[in-house]
Amino acid sequence: MSIPKVHVNDSIQAINDNSWVIGGKLLLSRQSAPSPDQPSWCDSNGGFFVLSEAPSPLPPSQPHPEDSAAIPLVYSAGDQSAVWRVGEAFLKVRDRRYPKVTHERVTLEYLHKKKPLSFEIPDVIYHGEWIGRYYLVLSRVPGQTLTTAWPSMGEELRQYYVNRVAQACAEMAEWKGSAVCGVDGRELMEFYLANSDTMDPEELGKNCVKMGMDVSTLVFHHCDLGPGNVIVDPETRGMGIIDWEIAGYVPREWVRTKFHLSSGMDFPDVEDADAKVDWRRSVGRRLATMGFKEVISGWLATR
Repeated sequence: MSIPKVHVNDSIQAINDNSWVIGGKLLLSRQSAPSPDQPSWCDSNGGFFVLSEAPSPLPPSQPHPEDSAAIPLVYSAGDQSAVWRVGEAFLKVRDRRYPKVTHERVTLEYLHKKKPLSFEIPDVIYHGEWIGRYYLVLSRVPGQTLTTAWPSMGEELRQYYVNRVAQACAEMAEWKGSAVCGVDGRELMEFYLANSDTMDPEELGKNCVKMGMDVSTLVFHHCDLGPGNVIVDPETRGMGIIDWEIAGYVPREWVRTKFHLSSGMDFPDVEDADAKVDWRRSVGRRLATMGFKEVISGWLATR
């Protein structure tokens, strides 16, 4: 069966109110019970979503609306990647522009082997790759993003989560690597460390040296701990971390430096300049008290 490559936002095609085609290859259906031999998860309404191979030929379908209540689009980055909420899971579709980078599911498998952790992480429900795109279904980590929760938090609770994330950074920094790369030795998609379009571990290592970082000690880091990737439950004080796409081994200095540099860790849609950077600035300061150094001037000198 020939599968046409459509815009990433059109990866879901609706057959009816309870059935969808994913990527021209998979059938997603809503059923009353989970399947014993197919990936299944709760639909948040007492039923279940079940993922299976789509029939051939494909049944008639139409584009799935982005504002669908059943499967809403929650993130989109042009024709590169998109994320949908599918009940108690998320479907992530990413164009494999950089085919040599470590898969997020590989990183999650690595993390699950490190349990117990001080934070929750998603489970991998399904993964697959075809026509140059990667498809990943991950369980939903219960709670709300820190972006959503932060405005209603008191100062004590805010500092609690600042400390929790800083401690998580220290926890992960105990896991050592031998190159600036993903957990499986493949490339690390950390554009802030690249001076060109390559993420080759040797090149990233050389760049880190030019920035003034010590590459003799490489530690595991998430590399994108913005408030949208931290899941919190203020009532239970639970915490989870999601979106492990660019996690891997980096110099220890990069842990704190990234918080100082990355505007991607700002609060979105906040006009006040101080409030916008409050999260990453607070975590950076906490990391400083824990002995993490930064190389902001060295990084800027290489730009």
